[in-house]
Amino acid sequence: MTDTLNRPADGYHRPTWNEAVSQALPPKLQVESTRRWVGRTPLIVLLALLSVLSLRLSNTAFIDEALYINAGHDYLKHWLTGDGVETYGDSFPGVPFVYPVFAAVLDTIGGLLLVRGFSLLCVLAATILVYRTLAYLGYRSEGILAATVFALTGPVVFAGALATFDALVIAMLAAAVWTGVQTDWISAVATGIILGLVPVMKYSGAIFIPVVLVVVFLASPRWRTALVGVIAVAVPGAAWLAWSDQIGAGVTSLTDRSVLSPHSTDELVAWLVLDIGILILIALVGGLLLARRGPGHALVALALFGGGLALPAAQLVLGEGFSFEKHLAYSALFLAPLAGYALAKLSRSTWKLLPVVVLLSTTLLFGVSRSDAMYNSWVSVQTVVDVIEDDARPGVYISSAADSLKYHLRDRPEIIWETTFSLYPQGEGAIRVAVEDQRFQSVILRSASTGEPDQDAGQAVLLQALRDSAYYELTATMPAGAHSDTDMWLVFTKKEAE
Repeated sequence: MTDTLNRPADGYHRPTWNEAVSQALPPKLQVESTRRWVGRTPLIVLLALLSVLSLRLSNTAFIDEALYINAGHDYLKHWLTGDGVETYGDSFPGVPFVYPVFAAVLDTIGGLLLVRGFSLLCVLAATILVYRTLAYLGYRSEGILAATVFALTGPVVFAGALATFDALVIAMLAAAVWTGVQTDWISAVATGIILGLVPVMKYSGAIFIPVVLVVVFLASPRWRTALVGVIAVAVPGAAWLAWSDQIGAGVTSLTDRSVLSPHSTDELVAWLVLDIGILILIALVGGLLLARRGPGHALVALALFGGGLALPAAQLVLGEGFSFEKHLAYSALFLAPLAGYALAKLSRSTWKLLPVVVLLSTTLLFGVSRSDAMYNSWVSVQTVVDVIEDDARPGVYISSAADSLKYHLRDRPEIIWETTFSLYPQGEGAIRVAVEDQRFQSVILRSASTGEPDQDAGQAVLLQALRDSAYYELTATMPAGAHSDTDMWLVFTKKEAE
């Protein structure tokens, strides 16, 4: 089904805006390089805007960021010194010693800023690849509009400022689509390898493999599709043979676990509407318009729209709020080409660019506000770090924010961190015994609800045990939430022996 997705050649070539601008320049500037740079200007401006939007976001390490980087450092230490390492396989969304180790190397060189900077580079690369893919197929205007609506979406801006697996996987998926629409065998091999690595990096990324294969099938000869498919299956298969224990534990944890963060359907739908509601509507229109061009185009529209809604639909069914908004960046990647197609069609209507400008401006406003809300959804641990730094005593510390605190206090090897998420499931008796036995040098909790009933119940028991104990005292209280007078950090410290 070669060239099904390519734009058909028209008899008349209407000059593009960049050609018109180039022709309006002085004669000495009307050279090929000038036309190229004029044509690239919108993309360059877009990339600069996305960079500013992501770099403006600031907070201490998110629990996932801290967990991955800490694990990476543990693996590096294990490989270099032979020290034991915790088994992370059942708590990670991908192979635990690939991205985390790379993130730890970046962290060693440039700290959290560099690790987050790598995520931004991945999102910028994905934006370029969205444009390049559509431009290669002959849809240059659609490409720049698709790249714009993708880059301005809140979850994408958020992913570009977060040091997790997601930005890299999004870039890999975008690269797989770009190489997938090429026609030579080298690009087919590259597509298969990249696509096969996606579920290795993030297990849930396997859900997008059929979407990319549909695009490859419609854009190139069938032998390329077969080659891509074989390699895309062989790569994760080889990874399974090499690391079956870690991958098996992670996949089992992903598919056979209780909901980590229960949320009502109304809450999840509200997030969906606020984060990508406009994008979904525009993409739906684009999909319907594209489907009118024939069965092949209808199939790719269905694949892109279905791929864009796959993860949020699954989480809506489960009532799972964990990483819900973060996963909407994947939705944006597959919905953006359809939205770009719709916006390009709309820009050629009677009112020309006015409705397109309005829609993109609205997308930008939502993108700014929603990315800011997502980035401030976790509480900064900086005040707690400052308190501990002032009087750091060796021993075991326990907190619901243990991973983040461990990351920011990694230069304090005398402190051993444990998480309340491991203590609470042991039951009320075990919690009280831990306090009576003075197991912890310090206990750091938040007074606000965790949002999970089981965790709240465990925290209530721990707080009461600490207040009743003759061995612990409340040594510090600091505001945790900027917009709440009741959300406080509570630091309990073991009393010194008299």
